[in-house]
Amino acid sequence: MATDFGEKERAFIDGLKENTGRDLGEWMDAIAAEALPHRNDIIDWLRHKGFMFSKASWLERIHHNGGRPIYADSPKGTTRSRRRREAPSTTPVENATTPAEPRAMPATAPTPAAADDLEPLLTKAKAYRPLAQHLLARIKAVRPRTSFVARDGFISMADPGIFAALGISPKELRLHLALGSQPFDEPVKKGQAGAGLGKGDALSHMVVLTDARQVDQRLLDLIGRAASTADG
Repeated sequence: MATDFGEKERAFIDGLKENTGRDLGEWMDAIAAEALPHRNDIIDWLRHKGFMFSKASWLERIHHNGGRPIYADSPKGTTRSRRRREAPSTTPVENATTPAEPRAMPATAPTPAAADDLEPLLTKAKAYRPLAQHLLARIKAVRPRTSFVARDGFISMADPGIFAALGISPKELRLHLALGSQPFDEPVKKGQAGAGLGKGDALSHMVVLTDARQVDQRLLDLIGRAASTADG
């Protein structure tokens, strides 16, 4: 599977110049020149440059990795940018995201268990991994007692009772919430019965997540309401 990721990444990088007019090194320089404070800001900036979310996220991850490809060996066009970021300091990005970015989208989910137990699931999210990490970080910020537990294909959330579950797939993230009689609307839809979560209809609502901008105050309020519903 890693080899497959490497091939996809190499194809993406090799096609950058032809498809966008810039090779990887040039995109790394362009991102650094923007000096954007958070990883989400970089992804949004790249999306405004014409990248799909998955490709913008992948390019941001390479940038966060010091300009080095995540899965493949460094291809032609990256050496100059990599040297600039690796010397004289070991800090991956000069004067860009390092000071503030842990508050926006940390490299790992925000609990000790996440570093180990959640890693296999987060890896399965592929391009949506940064979005999953961002969501977990925001939930932890507003509900510090929340515990995250890796299950079969999803992450359950409890404070202390289970109030939400994040379904993981490379195509999208599905946040299931225990919202009781909360009306359905767009994007808060009726949850799938059982949803493969072992909670029957308890997690009654579902939000499909594909963009970090969906993790807004309204969604955080709904998450808080779900936690209160589960406790009550």
